[in-house]
Amino acid sequence: MSQTPRRLYIFTGKGGVGKTTLSKAFVHYLKTLNHEVIYLTFKNQSLSENHDERNSDREINGIREVYLDLEECAKGYIERRLNSSMIAGWIVKTPFFRALVNMIPGFNYLIYLGKILELGKENPNLIVVLDAPASGHALTMVESTTNFQHIFESGVIFEDTHKMLSRLNDPNYTKIHVISLASQMSWQEAIELKSGIQERSPVEVNITVNNCLWSLVDQNLSDLPAGLKLKALNEKDLIQEHETEMLCVLPHSLEPFSQGIEMELVGSLSKLI
Repeated sequence: MSQTPRRLYIFTGKGGVGKTTLSKAFVHYLKTLNHEVIYLTFKNQSLSENHDERNSDREINGIREVYLDLEECAKGYIERRLNSSMIAGWIVKTPFFRALVNMIPGFNYLIYLGKILELGKENPNLIVVLDAPASGHALTMVESTTNFQHIFESGVIFEDTHKMLSRLNDPNYTKIHVISLASQMSWQEAIELKSGIQERSPVEVNITVNNCLWSLVDQNLSDLPAGLKLKALNEKDLIQEHETEMLCVLPHSLEPFSQGIEMELVGSLSKLI
């Protein structure tokens, strides 16, 4: 398996599976390999009147965290195209533009993806680890550029979406990690999400099982309360049945805080490259 990092890693999955902690741990892991890397996520999914209209870019616990604001990203895109900050600021405030972004599925993700690729263009050495929206939203994000390329058959938006597609669909540029828990319901959703993404994109998509109790206590099952023992045995059955479909299985952490969990995970993430 190649250990050459991609430029964009997308972490997605059902809510509550540990995407944020795992994606930040992966940033820490890439930093141990001396790569320039940022953790990135989206602040909002729609344009509203009451929100902080700034991208947040800060360093926390040794990693650079970037929280993108939809309106700021839209304004930046229009400003680059029209070469006017004043006109861009006016356009994003108009009711028509706000309704357009909020009503058309995937328009918000098109704006965000454009900003992510711009960051990569500005810094050819930068690796972006995207803590992406959960499941169904992730499918909308992946297919948004294709949809808009079909809508706009020529012109600036067509050219821009074509550039996005060439990057997002490049297996050497993008890799997607679907995160699951070791439960039947979470696993089934992860399988469906992986299949849906693969229908829309040729990039590599893998499933990582997170927060697994069985791999932590498999030698001491008899010491567990009945409920935890049953949970561990159900996890064991699931993993043994589907192990060949799992990229890796990460054990439950006994660390009380997210920073401790992130650092504990670092040594187990080499397969995610």
